[in-house]
Amino acid sequence: MKRYTTSVAIIGAGPAGLTLAHLLSQSGVDTLLLEKLDKTIELPRAIGIDSEALRTYQAAGVIDDVIDEICSDIHTTEYINGEGKPLFEFHSSKFGEPYGFPFFNTFDQADVDRIVANALYRRGNVRAWFSHEFERFEQSEDGVTIFAKNANEEAIEINAQFLVGADGAHSIIRKQLGANMIGKSNEFPWLVIDTIDPGLANSMPSRFFCDTKRPGMTIKKNGNQRRWEWMLMPGETAEDMLNDDHINSIIAPYTDTSQVEVYRKVVYNFNALNADKWQDNRVFLVGDAAHLTPPFAGQGLNSGFRDIRNLSWKLAMASKGLVDHKVLDSYQQERRDHAQELIDFALNLGETIQPIDPQKAAERDSFFFSLQEDEKQSQDFVDNLAHSMLSRRVDTGLVVDTESNPVSGQLLVQPKLTTHTDKEVLLDELLGTGFAIIGYNCDPAEVIATDTLTQWQSLCTATLAVGDAQHTGIWSKDKEGLLGDFIQGKRLINSESSLCNDNTLLLVRPDKFCMAAFNANNADDVLNRALQLLKTA
Repeated sequence: MKRYTTSVAIIGAGPAGLTLAHLLSQSGVDTLLLEKLDKTIELPRAIGIDSEALRTYQAAGVIDDVIDEICSDIHTTEYINGEGKPLFEFHSSKFGEPYGFPFFNTFDQADVDRIVANALYRRGNVRAWFSHEFERFEQSEDGVTIFAKNANEEAIEINAQFLVGADGAHSIIRKQLGANMIGKSNEFPWLVIDTIDPGLANSMPSRFFCDTKRPGMTIKKNGNQRRWEWMLMPGETAEDMLNDDHINSIIAPYTDTSQVEVYRKVVYNFNALNADKWQDNRVFLVGDAAHLTPPFAGQGLNSGFRDIRNLSWKLAMASKGLVDHKVLDSYQQERRDHAQELIDFALNLGETIQPIDPQKAAERDSFFFSLQEDEKQSQDFVDNLAHSMLSRRVDTGLVVDTESNPVSGQLLVQPKLTTHTDKEVLLDELLGTGFAIIGYNCDPAEVIATDTLTQWQSLCTATLAVGDAQHTGIWSKDKEGLLGDFIQGKRLINSESSLCNDNTLLLVRPDKFCMAAFNANNADDVLNRALQLLKTA
């Protein structure tokens, strides 16, 4: 038997596993990734990728590799009923780019996964082994032993500090943990096809067909690429739906099928499930291994990215001995409930899209037609949809004073800052991969006691001074005022509050959530309590 050692072992080379490997590598963590297939999957899967997921690619050091594969032209999404009448529209451009990238984007997951996987081979501290099948694990207080087979069917043994199950909906690791998936499965499967269609390249960017005869949707991807999804009606089989003539008959009302090339097709069913246990000591579940989200809000893949963003920095610090590994107990605490909120949100949105009962559809139509008569209520409805996807706050776990300070626990915005050389740079590029302390119109090194700052610097914490548009020094400037408004509690993503706090400093976690917001007067107290939280978690 061949034996290997690593700090973190990841099972599964889907988007969550691949990107987690990059995140860990960025933090200098020795990582071993196992995938039973010989390459990444080519079937049609996720289509929507949000600004937060792109920010995760930025943190993983692969945004430049994938950005040309991302389509950011989807500014309007239409919802129409079976008679072609509009129910409502969602305009993503209204909500700007608070996290540094367009709010909503589309992509071809198969292409991007392949690019991200190939980029792993330039990493010096990541081993990506395809055609390697995980079998089981054993864990102790000190580590995890993984038993697997290599491409030649030879038994191998891997000793790791931590194990992450990114092995999908049928996760073997989840089963061995004894975790149960709680929720429900959808009654009707869906046909999913990816096409090349020059006839629709510049029209109908995103539309949901809320039609009792056959609910469906279509959305543009890069260039002439397009995704269609159609629900199977009672009595229809996958074999029926995958027939090319049948596919053409379904999309013919919307496009010239003589110009359409179908290059991927599959029938699948979706689930709304959440594991009751995401971790056990040194073993963790991420992505589809932990939760399955219906596709109606495009949040399944994005939820998985939120998992790995939360988990990666904790794994990195624990594997290096900078914090006790009990810090990792906050992972499920901070992530599971939010994943459930998005599952529920997607289910509710799905009830709008896919009822095939005429009475239910008529009641839905009546609701939206009535809503259209009140401009404020109509806008409030759309705003609530956006907030459900943009709202990012950690209320419990590794955060300080969330009850008394609305900024604490919030996901930090990412504006473009202007350097003293007039170069524009995204905020995260100045913060690094670890903790950071940001001072707004002040220098953290000048207002925080030396002893306190030294303790944080022992955790590789960076400091950054940012000035407002009027600042004349050499600090980077927040010319648009987005960071300034955020730090004082104005225009929070998930709050209507215009409360102005006396915050001038932020303690930012490596995943870019604000662990604490404070000012020069209470800096030492807040920072010491935050440090104690890391030591005693």
